[in-house]
Amino acid sequence: MRKLFAIIVFISAIAVSVVSNSCEAKDIWVDHWNYENVDIYVMDDTITSGTSKTGQYFKVAVKQVQNGKLIKTNIWTFSKLYNDFWRYKTDEMRGPNSPVMKSTIFEYCMKQIGWPYKVVRNEAGEYIY
Repeated sequence: MRKLFAIIVFISAIAVSVVSNSCEAKDIWVDHWNYENVDIYVMDDTITSGTSKTGQYFKVAVKQVQNGKLIKTNIWTFSKLYNDFWRYKTDEMRGPNSPVMKSTIFEYCMKQIGWPYKVVRNEAGEYIY
């Protein structure tokens, strides 16, 4: 009887270990910025989203890594007021939000959240969401 109990405890411990290891947070590589020579990672478990009376928004933590070393982590906030274009602001930016232009950070988060979006070209030929 003790052997059976020990076997059940052992198997349970292994099952808990396997489940807890598969629930880890992930840093997802989304881009390489040549002009700064950094790799961009989205911290998948930090994506939060919502809707307010003025529109949709989401936030995400983004890591910049250079040569395998973390340079910095920023919080990016994306928002859309009514039918306007999507805009973003980081925790380091001063001034108003900027329109989102061809952003792999934006695209990855929108896919994870499951919100639809469209890509439009403006007069300057730039892509805006």
